[in-house]
Amino acid sequence: MNSIYLYCLAGPTCVAVVKQLAGEKEAGIDASSPLLTLEMGGIVAVIGAVDAGEFNEQNLQSTEWLGQRAYRHAELVQKIMGSAAVLPVRFGTLFESTESLTRLLTQHSERIAAFLEKLHGKAEWGVTAYLDEERARSTISAEDPAIQARIATMSLAPGARYMQQKQVDVMLDAALRVWLADQVRHMGDALHTHAVENADLRLFSSEESGRPERMVFNGAFLLDDLDLPDFREALFALHAAGSEGGLTLEMKGPWPAYNFCPDLRVES
Repeated sequence: MNSIYLYCLAGPTCVAVVKQLAGEKEAGIDASSPLLTLEMGGIVAVIGAVDAGEFNEQNLQSTEWLGQRAYRHAELVQKIMGSAAVLPVRFGTLFESTESLTRLLTQHSERIAAFLEKLHGKAEWGVTAYLDEERARSTISAEDPAIQARIATMSLAPGARYMQQKQVDVMLDAALRVWLADQVRHMGDALHTHAVENADLRLFSSEESGRPERMVFNGAFLLDDLDLPDFREALFALHAAGSEGGLTLEMKGPWPAYNFCPDLRVES
């Protein structure tokens, strides 16, 4: 059964780009999903016709089926973002008919228009921070007078020294928690100053991030292009200040503002 697949909502200036992209091979999420537009009141819905039956549980659990289409969805929205303000929509957003999509646009037209207007000259950027815990523990241990005093008085007898080392480890764990909480709070405060909005995101495990260091900060920032240099400068300063303690900060983007979209659930 054919359904309407929604990629994103955007301003009218995207139409020429969508037409150009529609002429390319496999411009949509697959070869059988040609790109179309539906315009209403100055809002353009970038859509395609898909077989809703393909979005079944088996395919959605398939890395091969899902990964390829999710990538194309994200790539297409990114390209349209270059021509107009974009309200991105999550992969797999389907409507039973053009009428049901029109109903959503009608209910939320003011909210969508206000969001697209707000996005002019802005984009989402992501900042992550990773901690080399071994390096952090070494730095904190060397700089903490109480820990150094405890280490200096440790016994040479193996049994007593073992127990005293356990006590030092407990002190170091507590000091690391306090130091890290302070660092993360300072990162958020320093970067938020230069952002229109910010959102705290879930921390990924090492298995998810593919990195041995522990992720300790993951934030999304909606930035005005004019504030980008100051944001970068603040980020570099945080990176430089935290590097000795094992912190590494990274910035990626610009991306469509997935984390700042308004709620567009259809009200009955």
